[in-house]
Amino acid sequence: MLPANPLKKCLLIPLYMLLLSPVSKAQPAPQDSFEIELFHHTAKDSERVDILNKASRAYFTKDAQVAEKYANEALGLSSQLHYMNGRIWAQRNLALVENTRGHLDKQMQLTLSSLKLAESINDQHTLSILYNDMGNIFTEQNSPRDALPYLLKSLQIKKNLHELSEISKTLNNIGSAYLALHVLDSSLLYLHEAEALKLSQNDRRGLAYTYENLGLVAMLQYRLEDALHYHQLSAECYREADNQLGMVKSSLNLAEVQTFMGDLANAEKNLQHAHAINGVLKNVKNEMIYYKIRYELDSARNDYRAALNNYKAYTERNLEFFNLEKSRLISRSQEKYEAEKKQKENILLKKEQQIHLATIQQQRILVISATILFIALLAITFMLYRMFKKQKQLTRELNSKNQEVSLQNHIILEQNTTLESLNQVKDKIFSVISHDLRSPLAILEGLLFLLRDERITQEQFKFYADELWRDVKNTSYMMDNMLQWASNQMKGIGVKADDFDILLLLNQEFELLQTLAKQKEVSLQHELSGSLTVYADPEMIRMVLRNLISNAIKFTQGGGKINVSARIDRTFAEIIVRDNGTGIPLENQHRIFSNIYYSTTGTRNEKGCGLGLHLSKDFVERNRGRIWFHSTPGSGSSFSFTVPLSDEADTNPRGYTVIIQDQGSNGMTVVK
Repeated sequence: MLPANPLKKCLLIPLYMLLLSPVSKAQPAPQDSFEIELFHHTAKDSERVDILNKASRAYFTKDAQVAEKYANEALGLSSQLHYMNGRIWAQRNLALVENTRGHLDKQMQLTLSSLKLAESINDQHTLSILYNDMGNIFTEQNSPRDALPYLLKSLQIKKNLHELSEISKTLNNIGSAYLALHVLDSSLLYLHEAEALKLSQNDRRGLAYTYENLGLVAMLQYRLEDALHYHQLSAECYREADNQLGMVKSSLNLAEVQTFMGDLANAEKNLQHAHAINGVLKNVKNEMIYYKIRYELDSARNDYRAALNNYKAYTERNLEFFNLEKSRLISRSQEKYEAEKKQKENILLKKEQQIHLATIQQQRILVISATILFIALLAITFMLYRMFKKQKQLTRELNSKNQEVSLQNHIILEQNTTLESLNQVKDKIFSVISHDLRSPLAILEGLLFLLRDERITQEQFKFYADELWRDVKNTSYMMDNMLQWASNQMKGIGVKADDFDILLLLNQEFELLQTLAKQKEVSLQHELSGSLTVYADPEMIRMVLRNLISNAIKFTQGGGKINVSARIDRTFAEIIVRDNGTGIPLENQHRIFSNIYYSTTGTRNEKGCGLGLHLSKDFVERNRGRIWFHSTPGSGSSFSFTVPLSDEADTNPRGYTVIIQDQGSNGMTVVK
């Protein structure tokens, strides 16, 4: 049996949050009888809609595709018949189908649509169930505080209606919400109350969810024997109801508990069983949980290589799930913006149409009046004159309104441009964090966990140390670039120019980069004949030098050379960073220094965020310089930039050259 320690209890917390799911999904399931009823009842009426909805409800835990087919047919027929109740339940069944697939955003949209219809007809029974569904969705989205108001509202309505079966489901769901909040005493209070009601009604399908939640509470309290007992009861109830999704969850729960109890053989069997069923259901969240438990099981077997691979698979799916949720959020925001924009355009068009209709009506009145009062020419002339003045005034007012609308449109366009720029900054930051920064941190977390738990030796850890150090160093440089770029994009960076010796600044950066160069066995040197005083922002020039030199190291193979030199051209100093690395492909050279954020992996798969050269160009130009490059694929690259010389430049040469390269244990040679 594995030793008990607080770290394992901490590992249970994110897992039970992923395993929480709606518990009001138990239903009677006489599918064959529904199929017979549909076969005999062919009339396209509300009775057939009710049969279709019941059949969909019966199938959704066993065959989601069949349930979706019946729900879609019920929805279409309800729309034709204008049968409100049938439409509500059809949309609710489609929402439950999306839940089995892990599509919580689609489930939320369908449930909200049903809830609005139910509120319009004030159907209390339906409202209680839909409020219960809303609470379940928020619990699954790790927002239990948002779930509790809906669940408590649902419970109050069900108690008013004296619906004991429905009351037990909502009690169970409130227990799930408190479980997600980690308020275990309150969770147990509601779960035991739900258990008593379901036992009194012999509701085996409902007991499956309650036992599952009681098992999760026991796992958090590290009562492993109780957790195993409750999960076994839950698995038995799910099998009796032929609930495929429930069987996947119960198998994962059993595997988790058995892993911590040291029963690794049965844990393996339950994991394989869950993986086989989920292969048909294709629930992305359960697949993520599978790799999480597989990683824990391999760690318990001391198979650390397999554990690391499974942990990587878990983090990859976690990142995919995060990026998918982020894309859906952005898509919904864009759709909302477009809808509001169209609504404003429709309001403007409606106002213009009303103005045109008013003008036409006035013209008709004018024609009728002219016909009736033809004999009274003077009166007609006077009336025409009055109407002409009024129409002219309306025209002026209309022109004034058009100018106001034009000004508002101009303001809206400027705001849209600003929002698009901010969205680009946000998307770039999310992209770097979710892909380039989280991956090395996740790998570091996994290795440190194995080392801390004494499941990997110091020698095994040192095997990965060099590659891990390089990844962390590159990540640090990427973070510097990203923060500088984001600050520059969102509020701008002021230039703080001053006189400084660029040689001293270059030596400081060499001290930081020599370890990185030594690790790749790359010779790193600079040749400056003496003090070189320039007038610029030293921190900006430091960032330019760091980006150019680190890029050269990134794309230079072992044994290669990197040389930094300088020359003076009247009022400017030109700094050249030259390497004999891989060079830049001709088809990609046009992307350098452009607004297209371009990044490729280095000779040892080093990553970048694509901001370094773009940021360097911006900093050089802000300091009244320019930057350019020459590159030959396969032979290396040369990047040059200019910086203004100081008016008080020191012309006394110091006459020394610093060479930093890999020379055995010494690591650095200084030649003066």
